[in-house]
Amino acid sequence: MREGRVLRTGCLLAAAIAAVGFLSAGCGTRVMSIYEKVLGSKRYARTTEAFTRTKEVHDGLDTRFILSSTWLSPEWLRAFSEEYANIYYLDAGRKEQMIDRWRGESERYERFFVALFTPDDRTNDLDKEGTLWTLHLVRADEMDFEPVYVRKTPLRPEEVSRFFPYSGTWYRAYEVAFPKDAGEKVEANAGAPRFKMVLSGVQGRAVLFWN
Repeated sequence: MREGRVLRTGCLLAAAIAAVGFLSAGCGTRVMSIYEKVLGSKRYARTTEAFTRTKEVHDGLDTRFILSSTWLSPEWLRAFSEEYANIYYLDAGRKEQMIDRWRGESERYERFFVALFTPDDRTNDLDKEGTLWTLHLVRADEMDFEPVYVRKTPLRPEEVSRFFPYSGTWYRAYEVAFPKDAGEKVEANAGAPRFKMVLSGVQGRAVLFWN
């Protein structure tokens, strides 16, 4: 009797394994599509990582602040538009409407997503008039540019977490625009970065580089 039960259990297990194998072989594309909608595509993750820089500023063991920023380059914008459309099941028309703001802003300015963490949330005020922070973009020829605007991102918190996962709960997320000239490729010393973002304040100074 016991041997019969073991035999039946073994047969059921083998059938289940075979079924999983069949589904994996026949529905791999669909499974991957669902996976990407839930967890995000590898292409978008790689692109965002490639255009993101981070700097932590410490005083001994204490963290003064952490600055992370993604350059919203044309390559990143293409990956973002595909990711956004994939998540929200947008058709071509709705996708274009969604991306128009991002594309239009990026055509006029050199834009960045900026996430800032400070231990005291009251000092995390890049968008406020009278802030003690200064933010600049320095081109390869050392020409310095101030922001055209610094504003809190209109993305919802869950969207920030999805598209910019390095921006944690205790960060504030901003969109920053500099004049388009700041992103121009210019002649400079060999090895000089294309541009660098410099954040300075009473807590210290952080510099991020893009080539």
